[in-house]
Amino acid sequence: MSFLRKVCPAKLAGRCSFVVASLLLAAVVFVSWHSAKSPDTGKMTTKPDTISKRDLPRNADSEEHLEEVVPSLRKSANLILPDVVEVNDDNNLPHMYKEFDKNPEAFLKKKIPEFNQVDVGAAEKSRIREDRAGGTPKVSCVINGKKKISCLRTKAGEVYMPFKFIQDYFEVSGEFVNNSQGSGKDKNNKGTFYFEQSHTPLFPTATEYRVGGKFMYFGQYNVEGRTRVMLISGVHGVPVSNQWDKKGYIYPIQVAQYGLSHHAKLLDENGASDDSLRVLEDGSKSDSKWQVPSGSKILYQLSNVTREPVVYFNTLESRGVSEFPSLKIDEENVDSCVSFDVKFLSTSANVSIVLSAGDDSEYVLTYQSEGFYKKTGDDNMIYGIGPCREWCSLHRDVMVDMKKFVSDWNSVKHLITSIKHLEVRGEGYIDNVTISEHCHEGHFKAASDWMVRNQDNNGGWPVPVTRVITSQKLTLPPGWYSAMGQGQAISLLVRAYLKYKKPEYLDAAGQGLRIYQKLSTEHGVRARFLDKFNWYEEYPTTPPLFILNGFIYSLFGLYDLAQVSQGQTKITAQQLYSDGMKSLKVMLPLYDSGKGTYYDLRHVTIPLIPPNRARGDYHAVHISQLQYLGLIDSDPIFNITAARWVGYTEGHWAPHN
Repeated sequence: MSFLRKVCPAKLAGRCSFVVASLLLAAVVFVSWHSAKSPDTGKMTTKPDTISKRDLPRNADSEEHLEEVVPSLRKSANLILPDVVEVNDDNNLPHMYKEFDKNPEAFLKKKIPEFNQVDVGAAEKSRIREDRAGGTPKVSCVINGKKKISCLRTKAGEVYMPFKFIQDYFEVSGEFVNNSQGSGKDKNNKGTFYFEQSHTPLFPTATEYRVGGKFMYFGQYNVEGRTRVMLISGVHGVPVSNQWDKKGYIYPIQVAQYGLSHHAKLLDENGASDDSLRVLEDGSKSDSKWQVPSGSKILYQLSNVTREPVVYFNTLESRGVSEFPSLKIDEENVDSCVSFDVKFLSTSANVSIVLSAGDDSEYVLTYQSEGFYKKTGDDNMIYGIGPCREWCSLHRDVMVDMKKFVSDWNSVKHLITSIKHLEVRGEGYIDNVTISEHCHEGHFKAASDWMVRNQDNNGGWPVPVTRVITSQKLTLPPGWYSAMGQGQAISLLVRAYLKYKKPEYLDAAGQGLRIYQKLSTEHGVRARFLDKFNWYEEYPTTPPLFILNGFIYSLFGLYDLAQVSQGQTKITAQQLYSDGMKSLKVMLPLYDSGKGTYYDLRHVTIPLIPPNRARGDYHAVHISQLQYLGLIDSDPIFNITAARWVGYTEGHWAPHN
């Protein structure tokens, strides 16, 4: 019976078992007749005591007595194998057994159509194959006496639980990589399962921190690609967030991260020639490829400011005409950045970038003086870039601008085949039209300039929306400051100063220190732990939260500024940095959970609230931050702690008693 269970799927157990049993019975009867006759005399011999499967003849159809044996079995065979296995001629029965014995599963697939039908299913057939190989029966696993799941138990007693349960229960991750050809010496190995203790990979180990160099690991960030980034502002060229307000607002931390990430990528590009850069229009007539329809004007004039040649356009007389002056681009790399300088002389003026799609349709990105942003139809996206009565510089990642408007982006992005051309409408000037693989410097400078223009009289960059924390127990009204925002803004401005040597960048960075000096209860960011240790709060709530990663970012801003500034600014930055490092070295062990890290200390400062464990990506940030601190401070606490926290991601937890 165990043989039948291995061959027959559960859903066809009755019929399948009947067929197999009947076939074996007929074969046994056949062997009994055949074995009872002497091969030499044809006389009856002594019947064996037992007949096993291995005793059945492999070549019964070739025996000389087959003709004599089979006819006497045909009637019985047809009775015990009704309408499933046909026994219509004298030679069929031995062939059937030979076929069955060679491959039972293939035989049943041929004789029982239901074996291959959907109701049997791949999983059931897989179970048949596994059962034939030894069997792994299902068992129930009861989790903490409350939940029951299906598991597998081997003959050796090993119990296997579904990885989906393990993944959720233990907060681990894993991925199966298929190998249809087998691997190495074991050709039956069809793949590898990669298990990871942490959901999030760690950043590369820090090896250098240089003021003016790449800011930590920010070169890996793609700020504009985040789902909480609504779009890149046409007016300011920086991210617009919708994380805490769906209408959209500019979040200083996001702006700083946007600038720092592109600065890091810019440094990666420096020293390598940008072969992708193409100048489409720079005021010279030699290479321009304008198509100018009737009623429109494209003229080359000298700028009143620079006395350099620029392009004047005017389409005001071409009312009712569907075609406008266009500059040919024909760029197949759609992940490109289009840059241009523009000055509008009419409110109706705009610049459009036209993209071709594989189905001969077009998508149009329009940059105009009025509005914020909007979508008209499925193929026309409009960004407001401000009046631009003076020269405006735009650096637009075309596919980023498209993605922020198209809901079904994964379907649409494959249709876009090229950046076709640039169009101008209304009246104005355009110059320095280029296309390249990236606009890192333009994005870095846009973020730095935003910081200078939007710093308030307190020296801070206020957040314009309400922030609700810890299930609405703590609320920050609009206008709050963040130490993390201050620190990252200062780090950005220091790098802008070192690159462009403009004093306004360094002046703004120095003004940013004033927020550090004010208590969080007085509209600043400084909190006190045990009324003794200064801490710069990412979210300056009362009571304070003591968030770790935001505090460390604030320290790097202070460190950067102290290295490049002079006079009182340098003294203040050094003192604030020293106070913060003293606090961190004392308080750092409080963030170690033995298996990971705590995001903050709210469980210490807010009664009856549970700890806020850092999820995997924040734990990775904590590790990297300590590694960078270990490069600028000789205290071993940073490298020792970072190494222990790395161990937690590999399952090397702190011991218990």
